[in-house]
Amino acid sequence: MNKKYDILIDLERLKYINTGLGQVCLNFGLELSKRYSNEFDFTFLVPENFINYFGKNVKYAKVTFFRKFFPFFFKKYSLWYAIHQDSNYFPKNKSVPYILTIHDLNFLEEKSSKKAKIRLKKIDKRINRAVKITSISNFTKKEVQKHITSYKTNDIQIIYNGIKTEQFKNVEKPNFIPDGDLLFTLGVVQKKKNQKVLLDFIKYIPKNYKLIIAGNDDSKYADEIKENIKKDNLSSQVIVTGEITNEEKFWLFKNCKAMLFPSLNEGMGMPPIEAMRFGKPVFASKKSSIPEICEDKAYYWENFEPKYMSDLFLEKIDDFYIDTSKLEILKKHSEKFLWKNNVEEYLKLFKQVLKK
Repeated sequence: MNKKYDILIDLERLKYINTGLGQVCLNFGLELSKRYSNEFDFTFLVPENFINYFGKNVKYAKVTFFRKFFPFFFKKYSLWYAIHQDSNYFPKNKSVPYILTIHDLNFLEEKSSKKAKIRLKKIDKRINRAVKITSISNFTKKEVQKHITSYKTNDIQIIYNGIKTEQFKNVEKPNFIPDGDLLFTLGVVQKKKNQKVLLDFIKYIPKNYKLIIAGNDDSKYADEIKENIKKDNLSSQVIVTGEITNEEKFWLFKNCKAMLFPSLNEGMGMPPIEAMRFGKPVFASKKSSIPEICEDKAYYWENFEPKYMSDLFLEKIDDFYIDTSKLEILKKHSEKFLWKNNVEEYLKLFKQVLKK
């Protein structure tokens, strides 16, 4: 029998399990751990509380300060896969093939020019260390090629993230949900997500519509939204929930009338696809990767003038629910983004790199 290749999968961002990257690590690990391979032995680099979490098909290495700063003391692997661009963990030596996934360069707009340049320089070093680079969308690929001039960025492979929707039985309506036709937006409440435009939009649609803004609201931008809700007497129509549980998210996707997603900057953007998996219409901005991911399956706002936004919404929401075939079209589109598809692409890539 031929010796198996030892592959390390860097899942250290499991330490932030409730973030987007934390969920990417979790779902990639769960899917990969199902795959027994005659060619590969997988070792998952994880925080201590995730040791043995993914079962016995994989081995485990613990995230530690010592491993971060003294990698040469640890085992040499056949291949090392870094699941995101900001990891500070690297192989024992430069002879080990290193694959890097880039999710986005959102920090270019979020950070000061000085901080953005420092972070970009770090990513550039990781790119030059890698034998292969992947990105989660063509939009991200183009952003990398625009801002990083390394010759290696000419050969970025696009592998879309999977999107998992958990199913629950007998989930009760959350206490914070008002009666009415629910409009749902999901994502950390920050300027780049652009939720504030929905406050003026909601003034131009009938009062039976209620807007649920869900996501981490620990930001000045979220505070501004809450202040505007009070100032404009929208408390009966707009509810800012903070972070919600998976059960609450499931209930909202299942029972909402539509998903609203006015985000300005997305490496990929998962909530619209989650909504489509429930057969719910999506009203979104035409920014960053969103048109690439949603294709012609979403209704797009060309601008954020509130009367225009409301007119488009009221026209299209009726159109959607009259045509019952659209529900199944959305569900079918969402099935393009499954974790099994993502993992299969990476297994192909691992073979390609190791057998060069």
